[in-house]
Amino acid sequence: MSAFSCERFYSHPGIELKRHLGEVGRLCKEYAAKISDSRVREVAEVIGKCHDMAKYTIYFQKHLSGERVRGDLSTHSRLSAIFTSWLLKRRLGDPLLAALGFLCVDSHHGDLKSFSLLECVTPERLGEPVIMEQVKSIKTNIHKVSDELSELGINETHDFVCNFEAYLPEVSRTLRLAATSRFRLGEREKWQSYYNALMLFSALVDADKKDAGKVKTTWSQEILPPDLVSKYIKEKFTSVETSKINMLRTTIFLEADNHLEKVINILRNGALNVVTVTAPTGTGKTLLGLHAALKLGESFGSARIVYCLPYINIIEQTHAVMEDVFSVYYGMKPDLSMLLKHHHLFFPSQESEGIPLDKLLLLTDSWESKVIVTTFEQLLRSIIGCKNSLLKKLHNLAGSILILDEVQAIPLEYWKLVRDALLYLAENLDVKIILMTATMPAIFKGRAIELLPNPRKHFKHVNRTTLIPQLEKPVKAEEFADFFLSKWVKGASALLVTNTIRTSKKVYKRLIERLGDEAVRVGCDSNDEIENSSKVVLAYMSTSVIPAERKRRIELLRRLLKERRSVVLVSTQVVEAGVDLDFDVVFRDLGPLDSIVQVAGRCNRNWRLPEGKVYVLRVVDENGRDDSKKIYGSILPERTLEFVKDSIREQELLELMERYYEDISRRMDVENNPDCGELLNKIKALDFQGLADFTLIKEEPKVAVYIEYDSYAKRLLQEFRKMLKAIIEVTEKEEPLEKVLELKAALRKIRAEMENYIVEVYRNDPCLRNLKPLIGQINVLYVPSQDLPVYYDAETGFRTTKDEESNFLLF
Repeated sequence: MSAFSCERFYSHPGIELKRHLGEVGRLCKEYAAKISDSRVREVAEVIGKCHDMAKYTIYFQKHLSGERVRGDLSTHSRLSAIFTSWLLKRRLGDPLLAALGFLCVDSHHGDLKSFSLLECVTPERLGEPVIMEQVKSIKTNIHKVSDELSELGINETHDFVCNFEAYLPEVSRTLRLAATSRFRLGEREKWQSYYNALMLFSALVDADKKDAGKVKTTWSQEILPPDLVSKYIKEKFTSVETSKINMLRTTIFLEADNHLEKVINILRNGALNVVTVTAPTGTGKTLLGLHAALKLGESFGSARIVYCLPYINIIEQTHAVMEDVFSVYYGMKPDLSMLLKHHHLFFPSQESEGIPLDKLLLLTDSWESKVIVTTFEQLLRSIIGCKNSLLKKLHNLAGSILILDEVQAIPLEYWKLVRDALLYLAENLDVKIILMTATMPAIFKGRAIELLPNPRKHFKHVNRTTLIPQLEKPVKAEEFADFFLSKWVKGASALLVTNTIRTSKKVYKRLIERLGDEAVRVGCDSNDEIENSSKVVLAYMSTSVIPAERKRRIELLRRLLKERRSVVLVSTQVVEAGVDLDFDVVFRDLGPLDSIVQVAGRCNRNWRLPEGKVYVLRVVDENGRDDSKKIYGSILPERTLEFVKDSIREQELLELMERYYEDISRRMDVENNPDCGELLNKIKALDFQGLADFTLIKEEPKVAVYIEYDSYAKRLLQEFRKMLKAIIEVTEKEEPLEKVLELKAALRKIRAEMENYIVEVYRNDPCLRNLKPLIGQINVLYVPSQDLPVYYDAETGFRTTKDEESNFLLF
């Protein structure tokens, strides 16, 4: 023991404990600055300074130096949490704030625990033998410990440690009182407590990780220039042809810009925090949304913009637009401090900013950039949940401008949850929200202000498309393809969208048969053959195709369509919302009306033709079952049938969609959805663990399959296995933490790139029986390159048993 009754205590290798506590306390105070309640800001600073207080035990110091320590004696979260809650109750006199401090500190090495934990916190449980031994250990150095914490403004340490056992009943009463009193809070107070807890936890875990990871880089928080987009439009579009669609885009932008000051004044009054932008597809909402966010940022002192989209493919597209905007303004490409795209397939390059990869990850994962382009899933799981890795970025949402583009993609059953979570986020964390879509759902009706003074006017002026229902009798996949060919004019481009992968492959196969030598096929024929302008380009897209190939195909088709080539794309819903492709004619299987309207936005998008036709059919399988009902259930397709009985022009869509949303909201009783209600009850009960499984993505019984599609996929797998082995070796040798973190960051980079070669397959499909795991401890199956012909088709992707019965007879 005497060897550790020393002058210096450490929190991590090479980091003195006092310095670490002081720095985390400083960062927590900084991160919580946007919270209006000064008492909560004080809680943030206290939990930062106290979160590792129990590392002053001899046991932890021995553990840090590599010595073996008995049992749980080297743990530190629980004793630090007890001290934090006792101190907060003494200073603030508020049991709820003391309890928030306890939970944040107790949870800071894992996910945020629920308030129900506090209901059974007795003095005996708080003073269990391990805790008593730890207190006894700190007593041996109490003067040194007390002096160090006093330097940080924590003067009560000596009293707490020396009278620990006597204080346990007081701490127990405080925590149990907070646990029971939370149910007596009003609606607004419950949400306030919820966001206070998330903010405090976010501040603590992010500050702790950054200081422990020795991340000293601070990116500028200056407000972005409000004329970024205006300058971009002036330089890029002044000489653009005066087409009807460009004139409409200009009109919409100027009207919105002129109306912005009035909108800002309404927001300043504090009654509203949400702005909607309702405009036809393809009319420049991306640039308009960014422009509005920049203006709001200037008015409200917001240094961060978070731009959220439903799908990764349109994140790439939107990020490219933003990158171009910044490049025009600054004369160079923006770095990660300025612009970040954040989703599970993105990974910053090792060379970015000259910052080591493991440290760069701590900055990008917590959204330190000025503009972040991300997914709905990333955003909503950062405000609804308990996950340490997701919540750590929440504090950077405070005071930001939040844009949700294609907001209609939020599942109906979550409308009330998302609405309430966003409204209270705006109220509690000083966030301004912009919602954008061509088909605005009734999610924020009466709680938002529209940026365009008269959006109906713009819908009345567009007549690019007509929806033409062909729903009198159902058709099978082959008949769907034949109907397309009966309407298709050779030389035109066309998009065919089905609801299921199986049907899409049947349609594609039929077109191959019918078009024959007239077509060249993406994934089958060479690049030279595809460039032959006399041929029809036939392409396929669905989630059975690996992401790397889907991305390549979208870029190829975008170029070919701009060159006015005859492109015929057969796809599932992966091209529906936001993808900037423009076809002459569209054919769509029945689905929810908003989905049909979204895919119609890929037809005559740039108004090159007098009219683009969107045919809507009803596809059934060989047993007569509707494909639409397999995917969407019965209510939405059936209601769409009622709304789409006659041809519908684009001018009529806004009013039609308003009636449709009101109808389905009432019929599906979205305000009283039981799953949504259960999640809201958990939020109000501060049952954070009960939110752990929340996701917008419906869980399906699928398994991931890695496709060794090319030499790069093979090399990635080799690097992954090599890196995993290296991590195991350095961990077993107990090498410095920094080395382990560096290797884990490199492994994560490889894993993110590997996602580009992964498809998901229903786990009960017999085709999977003979596939082996990628690596023993990872639940991903593996198709080696030599087995590609059996399992993966270069055109249509993964072969399931139902698609290719004959391929699996040999097994």
